[in-house]
Amino acid sequence: MGAVADAAAELASALGTVPGVRVYTDLGAVIDPPGVVLGPPALTWGGPCADPVSARWLVAVVVAADERALPRLWDLAPLVAAAVDTVPDAVVIRADPGVWSTGTTELPCYELQIETSL
Repeated sequence: MGAVADAAAELASALGTVPGVRVYTDLGAVIDPPGVVLGPPALTWGGPCADPVSARWLVAVVVAADERALPRLWDLAPLVAAAVDTVPDAVVIRADPGVWSTGTTELPCYELQIETSL
């Protein structure tokens, strides 16, 4: 799945340009916020005996759980989306509020859905 790995590397590189944000590709990592977590994508095939043609990624934008959590999320989500916009054939299609479990802690997050062609 070279195309999937290539797309993951491109997204991780773009996410790494957001100032002050750590990028995690290990779902078991203990997050030190602020951070973004790039998980495995849902894949779509165009037909039988073919490679995947698109991927939908979940990127969690994670911040510390304190009185500034919401303003931080509101500021950070657009910066992460702008970084994704620099990747050809990638677009943020939705951001849902959520909670990211890391170690024994639950942290506030936005879960960004990102669509890419492969």
